[in-house]
Amino acid sequence: MGGSSLLTTGCHALDLLLWLTGGEIEEVFSYVNRNPHEIYKPYEYKSTSVTLLKFKNSCIIGKVASVIDCMQPYVLNLNMIGSHGSIKTTRFTAKKIEGLNGWSTLDAQLVDSGGVAHHPYREQFAYFAECLDAGKECHNNLKNAFETHRVIFAADKSAVTGRPVQLSEFTP
Repeated sequence: MGGSSLLTTGCHALDLLLWLTGGEIEEVFSYVNRNPHEIYKPYEYKSTSVTLLKFKNSCIIGKVASVIDCMQPYVLNLNMIGSHGSIKTTRFTAKKIEGLNGWSTLDAQLVDSGGVAHHPYREQFAYFAECLDAGKECHNNLKNAFETHRVIFAADKSAVTGRPVQLSEFTP
C-alpha cells in the first residue's frame, strides 16, 4: 500500500532536500527495482528507487534513494556537499562559520529507527499550530507539500516510462 517507495518513505528525504536547497526541480529520472525475496511480495510496487533530480539552477543536482526491501535497521543517510559547506549525516563543515576547521558534529538525535517515539512530530506539529495561530507562513506548508508530491509523481511516471520527466508536465 502506498503507491511507490519514494511516496511511502523516500518522501521525507526528498522533502528535506528540497527545503535545504530551496531549489526548484526541472526534471527527474527514476530507476526502480524489487527484491525477489518472499517477505517483500505483499508490496504492490517496486520497493527500491533511485531518483535523479535536475534543478532549474544548473549548479545543483540531487539524488534520493528509497530502499524498503532490505534487511537492516531504518537509517536516514544524508550527504549534501557544496561550495560553502557540507553535511554528512551527523557531521557538518562550513566556510562561513568562523573558527570551524574540519568536521563538527551535530548535537541532534537522528530519526534512525522505525520507532517514532523520538521523532520530532510533536514539536513539528506544535510549530505548525503556532504559525497558524500567529497567521505566519511556516516551511511545512501546503505549497511545499504540493511541490514534494509533484516531484514524486514525476519520478513515478519516469519509473514507469523509462524516460526523464519534466516537472512542467505536472502543472499546479
